[in-house]
Amino acid sequence: MKKIHRFINSYTIENDSISINDANLLHQWKNVLKFKTGEQLILANLNGMEALCKIESLDKKQATLKLVSETENTKAVKRMVTLYASILKRENFEFIAQKATELGVKSIVPIKTERTIKQNINMERLDKIITEASELCGRNTVPEIRETMNYKDAITESIENNHTVLFDAIGENLANKIHNWQKKMAIFVGPEGGFTDNELEFARENNIEIISISPLMLRGETAAIVATYLAVNL
Repeated sequence: MKKIHRFINSYTIENDSISINDANLLHQWKNVLKFKTGEQLILANLNGMEALCKIESLDKKQATLKLVSETENTKAVKRMVTLYASILKRENFEFIAQKATELGVKSIVPIKTERTIKQNINMERLDKIITEASELCGRNTVPEIRETMNYKDAITESIENNHTVLFDAIGENLANKIHNWQKKMAIFVGPEGGFTDNELEFARENNIEIISISPLMLRGETAAIVATYLAVNL
């Protein structure tokens, strides 16, 4: 059975028909995926609905789709989590963004810490990666990728509206703290080598929980993925 591709895109149904005029989406369908008339695809709307459609016509300006069925996407995660992650080298940070998206994170904020080496990220490429990850994992929304912040500003921002947790090897045992976690959370994951003593002290001054995922030293991308899973689901 041929795979049915899934796309996150707003749509309006009129007489069981949907018109798509998004130039980027049309280019992807026509020139990259080489869709043909009669093929089926799924459109996922931001309001939580999904439409299974059949292509009736497709050119570079417009596609006309015939609605086959519409259903509600009932997949939901336990918490709304913002991931503040230290910038790593390109492929590792992209890996974090992709997997955090698949795990259900609400937004991702790159941060610069005292041990951060790489300073810049490719936002356009990250947007593409998380959009594709959202479509493939069954989400109806794409996480927000925010502009880079320095560590202290990020800490100050996070505690305004979130239950904030910082993950570091020197922290308390996870099992002792997880029962206190709230519906809306922010989590911090550091670079290779972890957070500095000054950064950890700043977190303590702001009454932020410091928690250890593992007694072992984890790579930055491993820590980010594990921390995201725990915060979103437990």
